Amino acid sequence: MGFQDRMKAWFRGEPSARKRGPSPSTTPANRAATAELKSFIEDREGVEAFLEPPTTIYPMTLLLVAGDGEYLRRPVADRDHAHKVCEDHAIPMYDAAKVGYPRRMRDYERGIRGDSVSLDELPPWPGEADGG
Repeated sequence: MGFQDRMKAWFRGEPSARKRGPSPSTTPANRAATAELKSFIEDREGVEAFLEPPTTIYPMTLLLVAGDGEYLRRPVADRDHAHKVCEDHAIPMYDAAKVGYPRRMRDYERGIRGDSVSLDELPPWPGEADGG
């Protein structure tokens, strides 16, 4: 059936031309996706969450970004589901449409690894070495 035939059938109201249910990409988050999100949070440090709005192609997703820039994106049922996952693991959640994405995520994709610096490795503050 060509495109024009499908359009004609759709205008006539024939059931074969209509969608028969949600596509796999628009179904709500499943237990496997939630388990993967939880596993990512538990196995990495410095994780932050970014809630991505639904698009015409993809459902609402939760993007988790670890401290080193590694990330994981999985579908969530709704904002409340995403908030519950983040609240259970005490990680911050941001709206990706408002704040954007962290630079460390792009750096991770490019192969740039950020080195974390501890306070012990920093040089003394000016004036501290003199004892004053």
